[in-house]
Amino acid sequence: MPLTLRYVARSDVGLVREGNEDSGYAGPYLLAVADGMGGHAAGEVASQAAIDELVLTEREPRDSDPLQTLTAAIEAANKRIRQLIVDDSSREGMGTTVTALLWTGTALGLGHIGDSRAYLLRDGAIRQLTHDHTFVQSLVDEGRITLEEAGVHPARSLILKALQGQGDVDPDLQVLDVHPGDRLLVCSDGLTGVVSDATLEETLSSIAGLDDAADELIRLALAGGAPDNVTLVLADIVETDTPRQPDDTAEAFLVGAAASDDVPAPERPQRRRRGSALRALVGAEEQHKPTPEDLEAMRYAPQPPRGRRWLRTVVIVAAVAAIGWVGLDLASDWVRNQYYVGDSNGQVAVYQGVSQEIGPIRLSELHDIPGGLPVDALPDIYREQVADTITADDLEDADAVVDRLRLEACRAHERLEGGETPAPTPTPTPSATPTGTTEPRAGATTTTPPAEPPATEPTGGATEGTDDGWLGSEVGYPGLLCAGAS
Repeated sequence: MPLTLRYVARSDVGLVREGNEDSGYAGPYLLAVADGMGGHAAGEVASQAAIDELVLTEREPRDSDPLQTLTAAIEAANKRIRQLIVDDSSREGMGTTVTALLWTGTALGLGHIGDSRAYLLRDGAIRQLTHDHTFVQSLVDEGRITLEEAGVHPARSLILKALQGQGDVDPDLQVLDVHPGDRLLVCSDGLTGVVSDATLEETLSSIAGLDDAADELIRLALAGGAPDNVTLVLADIVETDTPRQPDDTAEAFLVGAAASDDVPAPERPQRRRRGSALRALVGAEEQHKPTPEDLEAMRYAPQPPRGRRWLRTVVIVAAVAAIGWVGLDLASDWVRNQYYVGDSNGQVAVYQGVSQEIGPIRLSELHDIPGGLPVDALPDIYREQVADTITADDLEDADAVVDRLRLEACRAHERLEGGETPAPTPTPTPSATPTGTTEPRAGATTTTPPAEPPATEPTGGATEGTDDGWLGSEVGYPGLLCAGAS
């Protein structure tokens, strides 16, 4: 039996923002959300431009690849944003996320860039389909912080990928197989920032009607404080005896900034507006005015009075500057309190910060090179760990890691001088304090070779090609200082 989409869309300005920079669209073949950024630099213009280009892709399914279609639309949106910035330099810095689903009649193509999200609810269990392109998500991926810590991290709003009209874009792309009864949610981080995945799952599972479920999600976001704009598109995959035929009267939803006709140059491309339903929706934008007493009225984002746009700009600039300053200060403090052990020109060194880069910005700096500990003097297992960097809890812990590395290097050096072939160390990660079973023998701290070395002592290249797990192609490291290593 043929499948079709049933869908709704909602957008709310939230309880803190004055204007709505989100845009959303839901039609017979396209579900999309764009979250604009750079309020003073026209984030709403960027999200609106992205939705405009995506809506042009909505047509009767053909043999064309939905991923190619989405890629072309996203690239076109990026070029249009670039042109908008060229036309008005005050928009420099604006950008938008994009998360879009394109329906083929049997499957969905997904295109994604930024931190808006798409979810699939199947058999009562929710699954996130997209991957956030954020700084904190990169820390989670590397195991540096947990998901719970990411939710309260001071730099959680820092996006690493978005459409900003700069260079080529590289969206995440995938094709999704769908089943009858599947429910899809596409939303901005104004929803997921205050409503947990568990609550999303419970709400979408327990409320059958799309309108009721969408309204409840908006209510939950408002109850959670709604510090950001909230935009969502909700759709069900259903079986039908009469598959939808594309025409100009099919119902569609255009919400948020995209519902405004106040569009800057270049001339806005013509949408295939879908009859009275869409026109009624756009008209409803002007009638709905959010009030604390009537949360139901806050379903669509109101547009600010045009005569007061200068005041809005001033307020947004001041607010963004204040929030940005506080956020950057907190993030900077957090980074300064991190330490790790790594390699600096062949020497074991202590770094302050995190071993991470954001474009050309390095989030760490060299704190100290203890000296007398070449990386090549370390056993293989520790040499690899230093190359990958060893995270420390604080500066004291980092110093303890260095002491442990020095001890292991000196042990290896002493055993080689004694002609022994030591077993590989059982300790995978150096710790601050050696255990009793690994105490060095008397004399382990000297680097002076015996006057008459045993006949079995290895020469300068004796260990090359060995697999004992201790040294590489050389023995005898003149830069290794072992005095006091214990």
